Amino acid sequence: MHLYGARGDRVELDFVGEVPTPAATSRAGVAAVGAGVVSGALASVVAGVFDVRADRVIRSAWGTVREAADEPTPAVFRERESGLVRVTGREIVLRFRPGLSDTKRRTLLKARGLELRRRNLLVPDQIVAVDRARRGPELVDVCNYYVESEDVVFATPNFVSEYRRAARAAAAKPPPEQWHLDNRGRAAGQVKGEDVDARTAWRTTEGRRTVVVAVLDDGVDIDHPNLKQRIWRNPNADARDRKGRDFFLPDDHPDHYNPRPKEFTHPYDEMRGNDIHGTPCAGVIAAAGRGAYGIAFRCRVLPVKIFHADLLAEDERVADAIRYAAINADILSCSWSGPRSTDVELAVSDAGRLGRGGRGAAVFCATGNDDGRVGYPAADANAIAVGASTDGARRAAYSNYGPEVDLVAPSSGGAEAIFTTDVANPPGRGFNLGVAERGGDDGLHTNEFGGTSSATPLAAGVGALVLSGSSELSRDELQGLLQDTADKIGDPADYGPDGRSDLFGYGRVNAARAVAEATRRRSS
Repeated sequence: MHLYGARGDRVELDFVGEVPTPAATSRAGVAAVGAGVVSGALASVVAGVFDVRADRVIRSAWGTVREAADEPTPAVFRERESGLVRVTGREIVLRFRPGLSDTKRRTLLKARGLELRRRNLLVPDQIVAVDRARRGPELVDVCNYYVESEDVVFATPNFVSEYRRAARAAAAKPPPEQWHLDNRGRAAGQVKGEDVDARTAWRTTEGRRTVVVAVLDDGVDIDHPNLKQRIWRNPNADARDRKGRDFFLPDDHPDHYNPRPKEFTHPYDEMRGNDIHGTPCAGVIAAAGRGAYGIAFRCRVLPVKIFHADLLAEDERVADAIRYAAINADILSCSWSGPRSTDVELAVSDAGRLGRGGRGAAVFCATGNDDGRVGYPAADANAIAVGASTDGARRAAYSNYGPEVDLVAPSSGGAEAIFTTDVANPPGRGFNLGVAERGGDDGLHTNEFGGTSSATPLAAGVGALVLSGSSELSRDELQGLLQDTADKIGDPADYGPDGRSDLFGYGRVNAARAVAEATRRRSS
């Protein structure tokens, strides 16, 4: 069976089955499913969808709180291309054609017996409706029925999906460990000068406080001593989102306006079960220089939490997090991949309209670490797809490749990985649990970050440097400038007549050349 994407292309799905959700369902089962190991009881797949509380009220990642009796038996699908798990109940996300009258909207819903559940506060034409008569494959059929209408932009089951965070094991002067900013060839196998040329760029700008990069991930340690002065603060003193939001939780949840890491499971230095991914990403962008520098260390970071470790995340909430970030930030950094979602697809497009007064917020996305096809949403035409290169100016062996790649940025895979901030609060959490050889015995930094997860915020931070001096650029102009000024690393034969390569895109991002070119264009 299939759904339709925003551009009318088919997204193939395989129906796995319907699964009861007993209160005893183990949350640990989600990690096994996420790793591709499906246990005998498919009930484990929905552990991340429904968190059964002692008061017998189910808190769903769907953004509402309902009694357990109101929840249907969930239906489980796998997206055929990515193999990622998708779970749905009875809800449908639907966007009407702009300008459609309320009468016609009610008529359309009535045609298949749908009931309005809630409206999207960020997109006035978008709603969530409930179908009390159908579920599973029948719900997919209902969505395809609505897509045929010229009055409907898209319709999709309100999936809760498996997302993969894209980390991989492994004039200021940055410390020598930060070779990605200033490669001095200190380690065997490193090639001196193979970096983003940060120090040259910093002679022109170290970033501006008014330029904000949103990190959409599993949370940011906003109390970290090397980050807390670089965290976005809402200029509206009456706003509840003082330093970001947690879109995994419902808007009315008491912890919704707390974007810190929250999920931790022993062993605390492993990705599985732990919120330890977003803090290193934030440090790559804007660490203040207290032990490590971010590429744009005068800019600020907006933490937008969309994941709780490996628990399945609702597509609708991920999409709205993208829209929220676009409204409040200049650039979005997304170091993860997931299944194709029409709502997420349109959210990436909406960022071009909602962001920066209509100039658009650029959305940088990790291509993925499978040495295969570019993941989603990096493969979206409105995203900037970022792959990884090494300290030896090679494509990292894990970095996904293909015609969608726009740029690469330095990361792990060569002699050394990336040195950046690590979770400090609570203590004893993060990639480095306080071992000097892993980044320092204080545990504030790690030297083991990498993958396209690190390449993406580095490229996004270079974009922030450019906007710090050239805020008039549209997001398309910013993307074009970064592509025009990238270094052509690797074999010249890998690049076509248009200057791009399926392995490297337009090349490795170069901060100094990008900032210089933006300055030249502004003054010409």
